[in-house]
Amino acid sequence: MSIRVAHLCKDFSKRSETFIYDYVTELERQGVDNHVVANERVNPDERPFENVTVVPWPALWNPRRMGHRLLEELGLDGALDSSWRELWPGAEEAIERVAPDVLHAHFGRPGVKAVPIARQLDLPLVVTFYGYDISKLPRERRWREAYESIWRTAQAVVVLSEEMEEAAVRLGAPPDAVQVVHLARDLDDFPYRPPSAPVSEFISVGRLTGKKGHFDAIRAVQKRIEAGDDLQLYIVGDGPQRDDLEQYIQAHNLQSSVELLGSIPNAEVARRLQKADAFLLCSKTAASGDREGTPTVLIEAQAVGLPCVSTTHAGIPEMLPESNHSLLAPEGEVDAIAERLRRLRACSDEELRGVSAAGRETIETSFSLSSEAGALRKIYERAVHDQEHTTSS
Repeated sequence: MSIRVAHLCKDFSKRSETFIYDYVTELERQGVDNHVVANERVNPDERPFENVTVVPWPALWNPRRMGHRLLEELGLDGALDSSWRELWPGAEEAIERVAPDVLHAHFGRPGVKAVPIARQLDLPLVVTFYGYDISKLPRERRWREAYESIWRTAQAVVVLSEEMEEAAVRLGAPPDAVQVVHLARDLDDFPYRPPSAPVSEFISVGRLTGKKGHFDAIRAVQKRIEAGDDLQLYIVGDGPQRDDLEQYIQAHNLQSSVELLGSIPNAEVARRLQKADAFLLCSKTAASGDREGTPTVLIEAQAVGLPCVSTTHAGIPEMLPESNHSLLAPEGEVDAIAERLRRLRACSDEELRGVSAAGRETIETSFSLSSEAGALRKIYERAVHDQEHTTSS
């Protein structure tokens, strides 16, 4: 008898959240009966999945939502878990119709929303944290307090790295409940291609936000160009920093060397990765406190064989083999990043292929979609078993 899981998330499925769609579809292949409850259905043609129930969040000017916002500003809104149950009652009804064995909330915000639903329906709860929800949100007292309801309720708190595991425990998560399940990709979608020297074309993928460190990447490339290197940098993604990045590129006459490609379909991203010589990701802690979890693009880049220059930020060092850590720079240090670019440019064919092969082996060993979805399936089975044991006793 297969386990039925209700996945609770905000939007299903945004291009920047490939991992949730991948988990759900791979779990289906492994015999889990999956149903998604979301605020909005997006990219249905690109990411087809039938069992999706849309429960819209109340409109901005909905009287109930306006009243809640006023109480929030006055500090009278009460606990987030209970107030959200009142604001989003349709979610509980939709989940009850699914009649799942397990409720899995993706990200901390839906996790808080899921707590009263899990309690009301007597469901085991699994909550996965992905990055900003374990770094930025807990800077606010009300979120730290809201997360306490997750720590008391969830059978499993899933994180993406050992670094995030430590952060969750510091916030109060029971150590025995916290489990690491890596973000992963279907490696069949990313055929391996050994690199060759010299490294000239770099690609970076990520939303144009502070934590992705795109300014640092451009400045590091600029330094190497000024030192005489012939480099090209393509940046895939869109976001609030786009205008500022464009202005910097133009002001420093980098138009022929740095190009912002905007948001493009996943298939085009994969093609661009195959074409590039190496990957560059300069992640850093944003001014708001927002941090990465484990960037999926580092999985994709290493899977296709790209040598990766990145930073010692969040869970990134856990994603690269120890032998490739010489290509990691301290976050925010442009001179150090530029030095890593120089170091990679100096590699011979044999050295590049050693870097590439080690990266691919790490991805095959620890970031395969089938194995990580299998780990999730075991977490569900254990949560159901523990819930049944608690009920019977």
